[in-house]
Amino acid sequence: MRKWLLKQMDKLGLDNTSLKTKASSNDISLKPGESVKIKFPVELAKDQQEWILKKMNFTTGEIVKPGDIIGIIESKKLTFEFESYLHGKLEYTCPIGQKITADTILVEIKGVE
Repeated sequence: MRKWLLKQMDKLGLDNTSLKTKASSNDISLKPGESVKIKFPVELAKDQQEWILKKMNFTTGEIVKPGDIIGIIESKKLTFEFESYLHGKLEYTCPIGQKITADTILVEIKGVE
């Protein structure tokens, strides 16, 4: 799905260099207690579309692994699924229906033993 997102951003003429570097780190395991916040890419927010979180496939407390599709974000023109590139437990999930802006925290993943 990340390849699709990169392709869509190329079509729109958006800068996707920061996403390309993250894509190379496909299988990251967090240490127990370590956490990472996954944010909405600033590059997508620059197109001035209104983005809304439409669906979450996981809830707080569930374990995700690299490649799991965590949720779906939509605008009037585009829909994209965002996936985990980490293995860990969801500590926070953005509320469904929330308007998404640059750097909105979509999920927080914490390392498990």
